[in-house]
Amino acid sequence: MKRSVKFCAAWAAFGLCTAGMAQTVPAITATPVALSFSYQIGALTLPVAQALAIKRSPAGTALDFTVSVPGTAPWLIVTPSTGKTGTSVSVRVNPTSLPVGAYAADVTISSGTSDPAVIPVSLAIKNPPPKMTLAPTSLPFTYVTDQSLPVDPQTMTVATDGEPLSFTSAVSGGTWLAATPALGIAVAGSPVTLTVSVTTTGLLPGSYSGKITLTSANASNKSAFVTVLLTVAPGEAVVTSIWPSAAPIGSNDQTITIRGNHLFKASLVQAGTTTLTITWISTDTMLAVIPKASLLSATGLGVSVTNTGQSASVPDVNSTFTVTPLGPLIQTVGASVGVVNAASFKIDSPKPLIAPGEILSIFGSGLGPTVLVSSVPTSGVFPTTVGTPAAKVEFGTASGSPPVCGTWLAAPIIFAQANQINAVAPFALTSAAGQCLRVTYNSIASAAVTFNGVTANPGLFTVDSSGRGQIAAFNYDAVKGYSLNSAANPAPKDSIVVLYGTGGGVTSPLPTSEGQVIPTTGTVPTVVGVPTLTIGGEAASVLSITAVPGSIAGLMQLNVTVPSTVKTAKDAAVVLSIGGQSSSAFGTLAVK
Repeated sequence: MKRSVKFCAAWAAFGLCTAGMAQTVPAITATPVALSFSYQIGALTLPVAQALAIKRSPAGTALDFTVSVPGTAPWLIVTPSTGKTGTSVSVRVNPTSLPVGAYAADVTISSGTSDPAVIPVSLAIKNPPPKMTLAPTSLPFTYVTDQSLPVDPQTMTVATDGEPLSFTSAVSGGTWLAATPALGIAVAGSPVTLTVSVTTTGLLPGSYSGKITLTSANASNKSAFVTVLLTVAPGEAVVTSIWPSAAPIGSNDQTITIRGNHLFKASLVQAGTTTLTITWISTDTMLAVIPKASLLSATGLGVSVTNTGQSASVPDVNSTFTVTPLGPLIQTVGASVGVVNAASFKIDSPKPLIAPGEILSIFGSGLGPTVLVSSVPTSGVFPTTVGTPAAKVEFGTASGSPPVCGTWLAAPIIFAQANQINAVAPFALTSAAGQCLRVTYNSIASAAVTFNGVTANPGLFTVDSSGRGQIAAFNYDAVKGYSLNSAANPAPKDSIVVLYGTGGGVTSPLPTSEGQVIPTTGTVPTVVGVPTLTIGGEAASVLSITAVPGSIAGLMQLNVTVPSTVKTAKDAAVVLSIGGQSSSAFGTLAVK
């Protein structure tokens, strides 16, 4: 601003102004140029006062100033209300009783010699952050392992006591616990409901604890949690079978396999009234030891399993361990009998199927000596007894009502020991149902078991003698000769493989005697039954199926062409069928 010439002339006498010269009027400035305050309702203290520095520009003699605030802003306080430049004033607010909102007012600093300085002041009043509230704060669940229905889910709520709050939820403690939804917004008067569920599959009896943590960035408590306790109680145990199910009087401790449901580490297992030592394997399988002190007299010992808070399982024919009189016992497997094809070990139910010349494995107890004894052929024939005292397998016919077994025919023995005998069914066997088989050891005969005769009951030998996996087979190459088939040495398509089995039925010609070792010279007997064979589900050509020279009659050899259509595989299933009966599908061949 410039003063007029007449004022300048008045000052000229003092040498302070010359005509035509512009004069600068000092100004008042304030630092900072604006102030802001915030307040949360319910806070124990008011916002801190802020200083406002008042200065003259340009520098010079201090100027007097006056501070004014509008009457519409009673919440705004400035002290002192007068002063000189080069000093400060204190600006503070008193938001007491003001509602939530944004407020603004100007602080005006005036001097009679200058334009006023105007400083805007803002005040933001906020509600306190909301508190996140969970209800309930704990959730108990209970599950019994034999209950048919799943555990019902439960609910919990997330609420705010003020402003809306957003949250996320997360579970910890195990995969058995789940809560949905994983995020939400709670509004006053409208809490969010979460569904809490538990999955009990595979859980063993016991207590499981978990936590549901809710996190909110705008809540005063930031996070809160609900504890979840799941109690899994054992159901009533069920025993479906035990193996073995018998032993003769005077046997040593017998380890039995118990199969069923709801079998646990803490289960009480008893044979009769004797508590057994157990080895827990899974909820459906465990081992238990029947002590020899319980095997001193012929009796039946009901095997029961009791879980805490439940009744004991009720022993039945499938869970009774029989202590038998001295002598051999052919084992039963549930409703089936422990007489199986020695190549496949396939269990036929309810009665074994046995074909002429089939090599059999008979399982039980007291069937022979403790140490395995192998037969030694005499004059090219396997004997019908082995060991001292002698073990013997006999086949008989049944007649009358009730049927009585008789007309016993001894079978060639390959080896015998206390728990297993391998023998060859007589080629004279007929295809009649209800025939008999028994084992005699130390002049004591076992109880006879019955079987059904069939024309064929084929099985293929496997490398590990389990009836499963890689079959015993040779790859044949016209130049390289024979090599063992394996995943590392698969058979090419359209090549010849040599397989071995038993249970093919009668041969032509028949052996000159039961148990004959097939001569290595002369005509090789051929299996009479017509075979079909698949590899990997594809039909294979059977070039020949014969007895094996140098081996006992009953062992058979198949020369087979690998089909060109078979898929490359390390474990192509091989299935042999003869006379309406098929081998198991568990034997495999490697094909490339």
